[in-house]
Amino acid sequence: MYKHTAFCLAVVIAFPVTAQTINLGGTVSTKTGQPVADAVITLVRQAMKDTTGTDGKYLFAKTTAIRLPAIVPQTENISMGNGVLQFTLGTSSPVKIELFDVKGNLLKKEMVTSAAAGIYRFDIARNCRATNLFVVKASIGNREVSFPYVTLNNGNYSLHRSGAYAPPKDGGLARMAAILDTLTVTANGFLTKSVTITSYENQQQDITLESTSESSDTGRSDGCGKTLSNLKSGTHTITSAGLSREYIIDIPVNYNPDKPYRLIFAMHWFGGSMQQVANEKFFSLKGLADNDNVPCIWVAPNGTGSTRGWDLGEQDHTFFDDMYKLFTDNLCVDTKRVFSCGYSFGALFTYSLSLSHQKQLRAVACYSPANWNIYLPLNTHEPIAFYATTGTDEPNTKFIRDEAQRLGVKYCVLDHAADNGCDTNITIPQATSATHVSTEFEGCDDYPVKFGSFQGQLSYAQKDPGSSVNWIAAETWEFFMRF
Repeated sequence: MYKHTAFCLAVVIAFPVTAQTINLGGTVSTKTGQPVADAVITLVRQAMKDTTGTDGKYLFAKTTAIRLPAIVPQTENISMGNGVLQFTLGTSSPVKIELFDVKGNLLKKEMVTSAAAGIYRFDIARNCRATNLFVVKASIGNREVSFPYVTLNNGNYSLHRSGAYAPPKDGGLARMAAILDTLTVTANGFLTKSVTITSYENQQQDITLESTSESSDTGRSDGCGKTLSNLKSGTHTITSAGLSREYIIDIPVNYNPDKPYRLIFAMHWFGGSMQQVANEKFFSLKGLADNDNVPCIWVAPNGTGSTRGWDLGEQDHTFFDDMYKLFTDNLCVDTKRVFSCGYSFGALFTYSLSLSHQKQLRAVACYSPANWNIYLPLNTHEPIAFYATTGTDEPNTKFIRDEAQRLGVKYCVLDHAADNGCDTNITIPQATSATHVSTEFEGCDDYPVKFGSFQGQLSYAQKDPGSSVNWIAAETWEFFMRF
């Protein structure tokens, strides 16, 4: 029987299957470059396995039907073909479709609260006449997937489900689902490793395994024991993702190459710069560190654009990764104590990093973050210590922007609290007077979550009435010093 919903979802009998060529291979090796034999590599969503030989090489090669990411159980699926979005439901479930422009503005939203089991279709071309890039977000229950979609002037369209997405410089839609599949690698004597895959075709994916016998928890980076060379305090450039990027680094005057130091990144605001952050002593944290006689390595990276910002998506993430590797390879860094803090747009960038860099970052501090209008990677849901602040009158990074879509500082905090195992069944208080209010979640154990609010708008330097203490800096420093 055919059924029509408010947004023209129609039950259909079948859907086309597209052939997909898989040509994915590489080498599994140790940190020292030695090949690992008998490693079992699994291409998870394709249910394919291979075992390395003495040369450490593996290969997946065949032509098969596409299996889109398993965002729901096997009896349910979301797919796209010929401009038509398709839902396959094994049981009655809520179904939702949202169309966004690239700045995150909602163009259209349709929902069926209880769609019956079956196959449903939604014709995008008929329901959105936009002639530029927009994004389709589809969900079954609490599981969702996003498709970047562009309509062309001739009425055709371009759809890139599995390709990496870099938002334009004037902003980008949060949460682009670029991950197509996952490789998992297991081998005797080594830690299991998972690697995300964004394409099946002509991919070379070399994988490095970490031995279970290695002392990987010492916190000493590979740069320990090396004398300083060209990497000294000052302004430097680095080529990253094909771009020339800048950063300022501040290394302790009495740097000891055998002593692991805390490494702290500080991300500037929209229109700000690395120099302004350095001049402000890295949001006043360096002054507190100096007072406590805790030498740290401080880094202020520079954003891009004529009005500098953090709007290059994955390229900004690659910039962070390249800096992290450079510093840990050449300086004695305590890899258990790497932190990032940021203000306004820098808070958004730091929050973005916190979703995928939990292994690199022990804790972050976000001064007015947001979970929209910036590139947000897929959340790995691994724990990370999280501290955030915001003003109760701030219009751009509101505590609650959209309750239904879980947008706002509140959900930046709650999502990390849930990932950290904290008790989230609480009402988060906000400041109702000139005195700030800070709340720390209970049950978080090794990965605390804390939120502070104040009456006002954007700020990284707040003082309570009658106090000379910048409580945002003081709480951040206390938070970082727990680790």
